[in-house]
Amino acid sequence: MANIPFPTVPYPPMEPPAHREKKMKVLALRMSRTGTMSLYVALKKLGYNSYHMAECSLDQRNGSLGLWTKAINAKFNGNGRKVSGADFDQMLWRYDAVTDIPCILFAEELMDAYPDAQIVLTTRPVDSWLSSMQRTFYAILSWKRWALLKFIDRSYIGLYIPLLRSSLSIWTGENWQDTSRLPTGFEAHYDQVHAAARARERKVLEFKVQDGWDPLCQFLGKETPDEPFPHVNEGDLLLGFMLLFSGCGWWAWQRKGWYGLLLLLLLGLRGGTLAEGMIIRGYLGR
Repeated sequence: MANIPFPTVPYPPMEPPAHREKKMKVLALRMSRTGTMSLYVALKKLGYNSYHMAECSLDQRNGSLGLWTKAINAKFNGNGRKVSGADFDQMLWRYDAVTDIPCILFAEELMDAYPDAQIVLTTRPVDSWLSSMQRTFYAILSWKRWALLKFIDRSYIGLYIPLLRSSLSIWTGENWQDTSRLPTGFEAHYDQVHAAARARERKVLEFKVQDGWDPLCQFLGKETPDEPFPHVNEGDLLLGFMLLFSGCGWWAWQRKGWYGLLLLLLLGLRGGTLAEGMIIRGYLGR
């Protein structure tokens, strides 16, 4: 767990301030699996407090996953009031930069909510992106024991897994299991972001993480750090599992320590796969 580039202890319950204390400065609206964690780390090194799905998990004591789930249902399913403007500060009040899901599902809304924020897009070849999605998102969702874990931990896993599926459904036209539709969703997302930025006369930086610090720092007006640009290996399946679940591990163990034993008894490392064993160990914060 030592190499995970974000805290593993969840944030305590806190009330958002009446008004945002610092302006939102960066909207990194690129697709998941295009160097999101690398850019998350890079933005932190440049002095930003950056939001990522990992941060969303860490903030679950403040209902972050539930708030995003409501926002997704309102926008894409017509259930409830759509989130706009300062509504986003309920989830993002600590942060001055955002990246990854669920934020990228609200590109236009975030541009309107934070009109002075700079827009950044990272990308990668669609074929390698599709392969990465299959090794991570789809591998995670293929685990047949989610029904048990969602029953045990409805407040985290019971919300996290539907959010993951909702993202894929949006990118595949409501058929998240059909990976052949993902490339179309990939291209549509970038087209949408560029069109929304043009309509609002906003500049967009599009670059690859392999380009290093220079284009990002020049665009953001930051000095180039005297160290290599971070490259977090998100493509590794086991690391992907640990990144996705370490944020809730200690919280779940401290909150309901009894079901750590239940997980081991019911799933059993001996009878499960190596990946599942790594998830359990990460889930217990070991």
